[in-house]
Amino acid sequence: MIGYILLGIAIFTYIIELRKISLMIFFSFMLNGWCVLTDDVLGSKNYDLALIYIGFNLAYSTLFEKKPPRIPDSKLRFWLVLFFLFMLLDILFSLKHYQFTTYQVIQGCRASFLFLSYYILKDVDRKDFIWVNQFFFYVTLVTSVLYVFEVLFDWHLLPYDYDNVKIDDFTGIKRYYNSPPLLYWFIFVTILSPKHLKSYFSFPGIFILVIALIATLGRTQIAMTGIVLALGLLIQHKAKSMLLVTFVTLVLYIPFSGIIGLRFAGKFEKSTESEIKSIFSGGIQETAYYGNTNDVGTLTYRFAWIYERASYLANRPFAENLMGLGLISDSQTITVHQRYNFLLGLPDQDGDTTQMTTPDISYGNLFSKYGYLGSFIYLSIWFYLLFFFIHNKRDNDYSFLGLLIVLEMLLLSFSGTSTSDQGNLIYPFMVYLLVHYKKLENSRQGFLTSKPQDV
Repeated sequence: MIGYILLGIAIFTYIIELRKISLMIFFSFMLNGWCVLTDDVLGSKNYDLALIYIGFNLAYSTLFEKKPPRIPDSKLRFWLVLFFLFMLLDILFSLKHYQFTTYQVIQGCRASFLFLSYYILKDVDRKDFIWVNQFFFYVTLVTSVLYVFEVLFDWHLLPYDYDNVKIDDFTGIKRYYNSPPLLYWFIFVTILSPKHLKSYFSFPGIFILVIALIATLGRTQIAMTGIVLALGLLIQHKAKSMLLVTFVTLVLYIPFSGIIGLRFAGKFEKSTESEIKSIFSGGIQETAYYGNTNDVGTLTYRFAWIYERASYLANRPFAENLMGLGLISDSQTITVHQRYNFLLGLPDQDGDTTQMTTPDISYGNLFSKYGYLGSFIYLSIWFYLLFFFIHNKRDNDYSFLGLLIVLEMLLLSFSGTSTSDQGNLIYPFMVYLLVHYKKLENSRQGFLTSKPQDV
């Protein structure tokens, strides 16, 4: 009920041109309600609300609004349109080949159309983007504090399934997976380009955000964020920022050195070093064949999850390899388990193995849902954004920060749903548009400067 009330507010404020409020609510739907307004709190799925908003906005703007000048985004639109056409084909394939019902296909594919959010954002004013980004900084700070208290003191401050929280094998600390969705973005902004926030809290915010990152206890998250941040500092050639990061790291490392050390060192056969050896010595195939995950680490398990499904498709018709296992949700347990019997996967609410999706690696979800063809097209959207930001990285801070967040998402895709979760496209899309707006602004300034000389 709360969700549909917010959706009504978002639509109404859009119509009466209170666009900042409307945009803020829409971003919230795309970013899982900042882990505060979750699906359970809203009484409806955030992604369903986002999709309804997208549909209304596209229809309303087409019928009643004058389009702003088009930016040179034909290459990105090419991949978006191509993926849209693939999805239409995949829907038909799921209906005809797999013979899923219309309801099952709609339920299974609806979150696959959130990439259409780009067509909403491209009509948004640049100032509204900047306002939303500054507002989300404070939201991320508050939720980061709540998240840290949740982890360190086991306080139930955020909506979460606390009954099923597991204790980390290495550190003995409970692991929570509801960290703020924009945590990585604002770590990069506060350290490398705090001027965009225009906030007195940008410097103290660094400490809060980095502690929240450590509190995730994710080896991949901590390591990849550190690597991407170091790369950013090298590209910028900012000695002052490098000293700042070194100082913050040393201050924060001392009280958390034991936790970080245990998390990266691991134990026995689950250590990072042992996992890498296992992968190159047949550990993936063995895990997939026997379905035994007790004696392997998470990295081996993730690749074994994909390998098991790839092995299945290797003996299936070529069309299934191209299109995937079908657009159907794991909530359709009877139909899914009648068709598939994979050993690897998290247990569902009935204790059965989840067949179609995993929270552990993006490529597994993409491969399962879209097959080889759809995964290639979809990942091309991400890689186009990456190369666009690389090409423009020295033009302005937005393109530089865009490069870092897209690179971060691609690296984290090996340990979570960072790229397969289409809600995470919302910020790269926004930054992509901000880069174009900045280019247009520079072009206008250059024209006005050169015009008197031409006369």
